Amino acid sequence: MSTSPDQQQITVSIDIELLEQVDQWTSDRTIAIAEGLRLWCNLQAEKELQKSAQARKQRHDRDETGWLV
Repeated sequence: MSTSPDQQQITVSIDIELLEQVDQWTSDRTIAIAEGLRLWCNLQAEKELQKSAQARKQRHDRDETGWLV
């Protein structure tokens, strides 16, 4: 398997049952794993946005001056 210049070849250990499920859906593990990592990154970003919004809301709720909007 060759990699393009914008890809890096890595080695990972994956649960065999999960890998069997991936193999049932596709013959291209690389695409499946890359898509899974993209989804994971998007989920982490969404969690950070939610955490930030919650912190802003808490600051606003604690503000007694009425200046925080």
